[in-house]
Amino acid sequence: MQIILLTHEREATRPTNTGQLAINVYPEHCKRIVWARTAPDEALLKLLKTSDCALLFPDEAVVEKADLAEASCTEKHESRISKSRPNTLVILDATWQEARKMIRRSPYLKEAKKYALTTSQNSQFNLRRNQVDGGLCTVECIIALFKQANMRHEAEVLAIEFEQMLSQAKG
Repeated sequence: MQIILLTHEREATRPTNTGQLAINVYPEHCKRIVWARTAPDEALLKLLKTSDCALLFPDEAVVEKADLAEASCTEKHESRISKSRPNTLVILDATWQEARKMIRRSPYLKEAKKYALTTSQNSQFNLRRNQVDGGLCTVECIIALFKQANMRHEAEVLAIEFEQMLSQAKG
């Protein structure tokens, strides 16, 4: 499984960025591309056009709470929602507000095939304001994806690292 974190430039330097945690622990599975509104990464554009790559997207309930529906999944694109988990997933590594902007300002993200992550778990991430109910942070999404891919050990290790990060941040 490959995970590409499409990271908002402000997110890359935040000490509470959970995407960086996943990159540090599993660089063989996770890599970062910094989002650029006017100059999208060419390799990412090509990858998103392949059949085995999709943009990770929350399930419908979270989409409605986050007001992402208008920004990305219009009726004409609903057929682009993948039922099976592709090998490569792109995760928007940003605050919910930044993620909305990234989708609105990036036609290639609107057009990309989506993969919905459905989970009943509540987020443990409480280090920022304006979180969306039912929305997971980046590393929680990666942990859930690892579990889906039967990468139980990797999910457990990452969950422990995440718990330690939260403990240290609360300090």
